[in-house]
Amino acid sequence: MIINFLVPTIGLTGGVKVIFQHANNLAKWGHEIRIICPYVLDINAGLADKAVGFLKLLKRSILLILNLNKINWFALNNKILIIRPWNLSGRRLPSADVTVATANQTADWLARAGERCGKKFYFIQDYENWTRRSELVDATWRLPLEKIVISEYLARLAKEKFNQEVNHIVADGVDTKIFFNHHKIYHQQNILMMYHILEKKGFADGLAAFRLAKEKYPQINLKVFGAYPLKKNFLEGEYYLKPSAEKLRELYSTADIFVWPSRIEGFGLPPLEAMACRSAVISTDTGAIREYAVPDQTVLLAPPARPDLLAERIGELLSDNRKLQKISEAGYNRIKDYDLEASTKKLEKILIS
Repeated sequence: MIINFLVPTIGLTGGVKVIFQHANNLAKWGHEIRIICPYVLDINAGLADKAVGFLKLLKRSILLILNLNKINWFALNNKILIIRPWNLSGRRLPSADVTVATANQTADWLARAGERCGKKFYFIQDYENWTRRSELVDATWRLPLEKIVISEYLARLAKEKFNQEVNHIVADGVDTKIFFNHHKIYHQQNILMMYHILEKKGFADGLAAFRLAKEKYPQINLKVFGAYPLKKNFLEGEYYLKPSAEKLRELYSTADIFVWPSRIEGFGLPPLEAMACRSAVISTDTGAIREYAVPDQTVLLAPPARPDLLAERIGELLSDNRKLQKISEAGYNRIKDYDLEASTKKLEKILIS
């Protein structure tokens, strides 16, 4: 089967990582996969957007000449074809059996594309109202595209906000060939978090919680990873910009606690990866967290935007070694039900149905 995935970027984001993981598996199983990423994403792009698109095209042309045009942050299957058209208009999209929009801007284009694109799906990973005006995002949820969501939370949102019935739910899966920890060493006093430039990811809340916890537990260390350069001086601990998969596994594995302070979330893949590496997870109660984690058994929860309560939960584990190990081991056992290949198999079944 020929499958086109329309993506907004080939740079490092959580959503694109999920698409690349599925694409790798589908290619391994014999499907012909194309990743299609335009220089001009918005269907109503103005002169400024087109100018930015031209600069991206120019940059890529230079990198191609220098043989530097590679995706370094992910080991994408070399059978997968990456196509970079000017935009996603139907005449620029190659024919396929299935075409999947993977971001709200790509859904606009796909809805207008012809039959040569095959069956049309909209793979929704979040309510993406940070990308453009809410009314434009909302309109994509009502497009005549068959929808796939990654959580029951998003399926409920589709019903309650848009009166849309979504029958396809493909939860994120964790690649346990990459994320694992067979010999956990506890009590290394490391707290791990992810940095993100979006306020909704709650990094400021997580940092405030760490500072509160450190007042009572001065021995703890903070380690942070992320895909973006830090905007401000980061004096609390170590920062790892775009760590390799191997380095990220090491960070998860050597952390006693992984803190996920997101305020709004479509799913939340990093807590799964942390659990796979036996890091005890403390998360805000948002998105799909209750769909794959059991409160006070496999994860500790706190309300979003409450760093004081998040700090209390950190203290619970720092003051109780037995509880720390119990949450760590229970989380590790829980995520075995969220295998990446099983997730892709479910997606494959939907796409070929």
